[in-house]
Amino acid sequence: MELNLGDIFKNRFFIILLIIICFLTLLTIILNLTGRGSIVTDLVNLILTPFRKFAVLLKDSFSGFIGYFTEFNNMKEEIAELKSKIEILESENQDARKLIEENDMLYSFFELKKKYINYKMQNAKITASDPGNYISALIIDKGALHTLKKDMPVIAFKTSDREKEKYIIVGYVSEVGFMTSKIVPFIKTGEFMGAYIERTGETGIVEGDFELEKKGICRLASLSKETVIEVGDKIYTSGGGIYPEDLYIGEIIEVVADPLSHTLTGYIKPAVNFDEVKDVMVILEFERSFN
Repeated sequence: MELNLGDIFKNRFFIILLIIICFLTLLTIILNLTGRGSIVTDLVNLILTPFRKFAVLLKDSFSGFIGYFTEFNNMKEEIAELKSKIEILESENQDARKLIEENDMLYSFFELKKKYINYKMQNAKITASDPGNYISALIIDKGALHTLKKDMPVIAFKTSDREKEKYIIVGYVSEVGFMTSKIVPFIKTGEFMGAYIERTGETGIVEGDFELEKKGICRLASLSKETVIEVGDKIYTSGGGIYPEDLYIGEIIEVVADPLSHTLTGYIKPAVNFDEVKDVMVILEFERSFN
């Protein structure tokens, strides 16, 4: 397709545009000759000002867009750094919490030592469980090296508003190694100890039972039908055997009467949680009472 110069000059739009250009050129020359060239500059500025503003706005928007992503990346890095610091603080808080719990336990046993000056004790940690029938024997990190011997009682500390409920029975040392020992929980089948009801002072025998140990409980057995006992009663050791007196055993959760033998049986929920207890104290020596 050939470009015809004659057709271009016949185009109305081209002619109008050419006239405008000629007029503006002529106007500019005249204004410059008369010393009024600034009018042209002002006119050009007036025309270009909206375009300049748009260019500035576009530049600012682009800069803001880039700045947003830069700030976003900086925030991501700060958040990652904060998360890392939080994880470190949480770990430190857990360690501090463990130290506080252990300190409370040791302080509590120190209070027990002040109360019973004839007690000699060794703190220990439960490190493992020896699988057995339903109730596991507990392994502690102390043994003959720490003067532990067979049949020594083992107790734990439990936070309580009542002083008498703080020191709770766990069991006794059944086997002693050089640096570890095995603890038998007091609710194991065949285990028993003397006990008394705090509210009335009446005594009985706490027994372990095969069926009960599966439920994590034991019983206060062979009580006469005249015994005053009810749900919620607190049961403590009466002394005279492996265990010292006045250590908390647990709480009565059910009382059942046997019409044939005319006796009562109280079922006890132990104060110690065998699945959770970690820190214990072995009583190396104490003055036994034989009431």
